[in-house]
Amino acid sequence: MRSSTLSVLFGVPWLLLLAGPNARAQESEAPSVRVVITIGGHGFDADGFYGMFRAMPGISYEVLEVPQQAHALGPELREKADCLVLYDMVADISEEARRQFVALLQRGIGVVSLHHNLGAHRGWDEYRKIIGGKFIFEPCVLDNTFYDRTPWKHGQRLRIEVVRKDHPITRGLANFEISDETYGRFYTAPDIEVLLRTDHPDNNPVVAWTRHYGQSRVVYIQLGHDRGAYDNPAYRELVHRAILWAAGKLND
Repeated sequence: MRSSTLSVLFGVPWLLLLAGPNARAQESEAPSVRVVITIGGHGFDADGFYGMFRAMPGISYEVLEVPQQAHALGPELREKADCLVLYDMVADISEEARRQFVALLQRGIGVVSLHHNLGAHRGWDEYRKIIGGKFIFEPCVLDNTFYDRTPWKHGQRLRIEVVRKDHPITRGLANFEISDETYGRFYTAPDIEVLLRTDHPDNNPVVAWTRHYGQSRVVYIQLGHDRGAYDNPAYRELVHRAILWAAGKLND
């Protein structure tokens, strides 16, 4: 959960394709989905992470660094993208950027929040309502329940159980194991629909869920720290399906 800023330069017309021409949608019969990935506030293995998206059929992506480019997360983005993949861990964005982001979600766009994004926007209470959870940096009370700091540990082996076997994201997905970073107890909203759980003693039991915010479908997946996850076939399939469902390409 180490935090650092990844510096990215953005050009015209509106965002830089960080991964270059290889990030275009692949020839496939899979549904075509335009994805915007947010980064910033946390380092990661860029080659491994973007390689996962380049391997997904039907997915084209562009990359947005926040908070510098947070102003682009407004309602007009819906004309250019079908789904947001939130992989940033920025501490905050401006009040106006917050309003614009909420307006985008009220209009309706797919949202897939991954791993350390659980710790993003730590001073903005609405964000935990958007993604349905919150990494706890300082002891606090949320929904009348006390939470201590969330611990984490790198390089752990987790057994993942599929809870909702009938959901489009997890339908036909078998239980699997993955090497990843554990997050101890963190806040989860009372109205989330749980998809995955783990019995790892150092991890929060719930590791993936869905919810709705405004007109937007939202998915959170705790997994995704490094290549232990990026290269895991089950994880790749999970993230791909989450994007398709959030974007409205998979029906309930």
